Amino acid sequence: MTKRFTVLAGFSFAILALLVSACKKPTPFGAELLGDSFADLEFTDTITVQCFLEREDSIQTNDRSGALNHFLCGKINDPVFGQYSAEIYTLFQSQSLNPQFDTTKIVFDSLVLYLNYSSGGIYGDTLQPQNLRVYRLDQPLKYGKTYYSTSEIPASEEIGRLDNFYPRPQRVDSLFDGVKGEFLRVRLNDDFGRALMNIDSATWLADTAVYDFIRGMKIVCNSSSTPGAMLAFDLNDTKLSRISMYYTQKSDTSSKRFDFFFRNTNKFTHFNNDYTGSEINPRIGQQLEDKLYVHGMDGLKLRITFPYANNLDNIAVNKAQLVLTAGEDDPWLKPADQLILTEPRGDTATVFTSDVLYALGSTGTGSLAAFGGFPEKEILGSTTKTRYRLTLSDKFQSVVDDDNAPDIRNRTIFVNVYPRTRSAKRAWFYGPKSSLFPAKLELKYTIIR
Repeated sequence: MTKRFTVLAGFSFAILALLVSACKKPTPFGAELLGDSFADLEFTDTITVQCFLEREDSIQTNDRSGALNHFLCGKINDPVFGQYSAEIYTLFQSQSLNPQFDTTKIVFDSLVLYLNYSSGGIYGDTLQPQNLRVYRLDQPLKYGKTYYSTSEIPASEEIGRLDNFYPRPQRVDSLFDGVKGEFLRVRLNDDFGRALMNIDSATWLADTAVYDFIRGMKIVCNSSSTPGAMLAFDLNDTKLSRISMYYTQKSDTSSKRFDFFFRNTNKFTHFNNDYTGSEINPRIGQQLEDKLYVHGMDGLKLRITFPYANNLDNIAVNKAQLVLTAGEDDPWLKPADQLILTEPRGDTATVFTSDVLYALGSTGTGSLAAFGGFPEKEILGSTTKTRYRLTLSDKFQSVVDDDNAPDIRNRTIFVNVYPRTRSAKRAWFYGPKSSLFPAKLELKYTIIR
């Protein structure tokens, strides 16, 4: 029978530890915590787990260094999670300073945008037609400014479009000069191309002047179908992501090309989440018992508390894992690839838990394999389910050792999709009071005499 911990006034684990040599009495944390042999490894999965659904905070999404491997762009119509979209804002820079185009000797031909697909970030149904729009920004995107998932810049001038195309992120095509890969080709407005060709020499000599003239562009992609698709483009790939200006030399009619690149310029992603009419809308901000939800971008996170765990004195945590069982999903909207644990720091900030930091290593680039948090197939009775196991051994030991009992924040963690800026994926799980596959904390521990 499942036992849940309740608070019993006047009892403490320290007092109980003095009595165990005489007899075993029921405790507010379940008799299984004491076990038959106090020196042996013990196990419980009945620790009280409380779950709350919260919206994620705004997150910094801009990139100047070329560190991000893709940027999301698209729209998903999700009956469970509502409607969520991503738009790209980006600057670009020329392949060389002061190209000095002599418009008396050359003729403009065309301007083409190439976007390198990043299959790792693509989500949804790519077998549905998509519509892509490119706009020139009305105001300059600033190279040195920090932008967030809520940031927007007005953009009213359309300079390119591609209607009813089918994404082909796995198809390898030839670009030019022997360069091959997966990319999308979009013809841009000739007037915009001629404007770039006519930039004067004085403007070319100053990066800020060029950026102010270009202002930047906004890339939007969507589909009216359900569930739609979220595409992903690696703007930092200098081979397959670029803007190419084609022109002809009048003297010999030879074709020429001049390139602009996105790498090492400022760019960011704007996210929008609309939960109107969705399954989760009335549950945001509420305690959840039957179903749990998480979503990437700046979508949704779970706040999880262990309200009575600080009363577990005199135990050494050998291993603690939060176990979440994913529910059935739309065939196109697969569960998130990676979940992470964070904890409160200060009034509003959150940081990785110590278990996550240990897995990532001192450089922050290590593997999360030791932490877990990825979907795995497990046989549960007569069925196979997708499960996530998130390690919090060190964190839970600090909860057990915490003497600041009134502050529930010390017994609080958050479950987030990782990495938020590059994942549109989501997942729902069975809640802690599910009769099928309840969310739970599995704890292996040793009682310390």
